[in-house]
Amino acid sequence: MPFFNPFRPSYMQDPYPALARLRADDPVFRSRELGGWVLTRHEDCAYVLREQALFGNDPTIPSGGMRGHVEETRARSPLGDTPTLGSSDPPVHARLRGLIGRAFTPRMVEDERPVAARVVKALLDEAPEGQPFEFMSHLAEPLPVIVVSDLLGLDDAERGPVRAWAQALMRVIAGGDLPPEAYRQGETAKAAMLDFLSAYTERHAGDVSKKVISILVEAEAQGDRLSLDELLSFTVFLYTAGSGPTAFMLGNAVSALLAHPAALEEVRADRSLVRRAIEESLRWDSATQVLLRFAREACEVGRRRIMKGDTLYVMVGAAHRDPSVFPEPDQFDIRRPLTNTQLLSFGEGPHFCLGQPLAFVQGEVALNALLDHFPRLQAVPAGLERGGTFLLRGPRRLLVAGR
Repeated sequence: MPFFNPFRPSYMQDPYPALARLRADDPVFRSRELGGWVLTRHEDCAYVLREQALFGNDPTIPSGGMRGHVEETRARSPLGDTPTLGSSDPPVHARLRGLIGRAFTPRMVEDERPVAARVVKALLDEAPEGQPFEFMSHLAEPLPVIVVSDLLGLDDAERGPVRAWAQALMRVIAGGDLPPEAYRQGETAKAAMLDFLSAYTERHAGDVSKKVISILVEAEAQGDRLSLDELLSFTVFLYTAGSGPTAFMLGNAVSALLAHPAALEEVRADRSLVRRAIEESLRWDSATQVLLRFAREACEVGRRRIMKGDTLYVMVGAAHRDPSVFPEPDQFDIRRPLTNTQLLSFGEGPHFCLGQPLAFVQGEVALNALLDHFPRLQAVPAGLERGGTFLLRGPRRLLVAGR
């Protein structure tokens, strides 16, 4: 009988053997512990992510315990039922994506490349001489937060408070066993951020240099209204989706290269391989391990009957190790040909992540700068400490050396 327990310490250290067994034994597995279907084949995962008419993102769709959890969480959350890109379906999702997509044009994303380069240089310049450098806390974690702040159009004085408010809200919106004080802090942060956004939008209306917030305000002025609550929700969502997963993506890429010195030297010698190394690291050890979808109606996946309201766990990490799609999937190969449809870390179909190009910009800048700064980059014994959750995977701590 198939067995799957993603909460064991051994799974958190290395989930791929367990996922391979599950894919071989029961690729569309009904998990009582998770209360949903666990999908481990690439074909099934891509199908569920692509077919938005059958499988939604709105967490009010599911039945049973998942729905009760969502209702309880939203009742306690300072953001309440305000929709986000990651928790909505058409027509709400189409409206939000069309509006927010105006702020993620290729030009705006590329404008962040020199910003990221300046940030990375400053962070690396602070690396201690002749000592191991802790990559996560000193570079991978602060970089995406600063880039998101710049993308929003915040100046130096505004970034700290907005980040602090967003963090207070991020702590409570997922629910869980938190003290009452955390929710009071969340409500205080919501009020402070709403006041800030209201004043900000009035002060900078029409000022295109203020980037994302200004663009969204201009769209509102043209009749495509984004409420203040929606702007608040989007700001928090951008910090959430743009910081943790990106930091883990950076950490996993560096960790993978340190574990494969020959590949690391290839990339050092030929910087055109930087992007391919990042893509292969996403396949080999994706920061996003799981994406959730909910059945909008009864259907079939992999010849299994899925009922309306069922929860589906799209196991991205397992899909990326599917041997029917990736020959020798457990091998890290930076010259492996990959297509956008094969990599599922950023989703697929209508919910494909708008922030993917920005994540790659940060990855390319960070990896190039790291190789320049450390001519003999190498791992430190026992320098990798795994972190993350069932949904996200990456280092909690990653020491590198080589100056």
